[in-house]
Amino acid sequence: MTDTLAERAAAALAIPLQVALEARALDPSDPAAGVVFPVAGLAINPGGTLHAGALGSILELTAFLALLPHLDAAEHAVTHHISTQILSPGRAGEEVTVTAAVERRTRRLGFVTATAAVGLRLVARSQITKSVIDIR
Repeated sequence: MTDTLAERAAAALAIPLQVALEARALDPSDPAAGVVFPVAGLAINPGGTLHAGALGSILELTAFLALLPHLDAAEHAVTHHISTQILSPGRAGEEVTVTAAVERRTRRLGFVTATAAVGLRLVARSQITKSVIDIR
């Protein structure tokens, strides 16, 4: 990963919402490898399980980090469609690992699949389409 990619990944992880959710790179030397975060604080809903909004934010972040190495320095990617299936609850105190894979990159789109798991238990799966835009 180049310094530019490292800086861009660090900036994405430093967004206040991601910081509040305690999101961190699974492998700091390879942010595209995934993101981990605890089911704690803002990530807990009133029922004591993982808040879907918090989960969606981290799924989207992880998709961006996976797509980042496929972007030129003058490109950025924004989500224009996300479809998520929540398959099982994350419980307070658990740590969620989110990974993503780029399925296809076209000139102006990136198609990414992201999964969230607690250990071997699948929590959610997302299909995320990102629009690739020029940075002005």
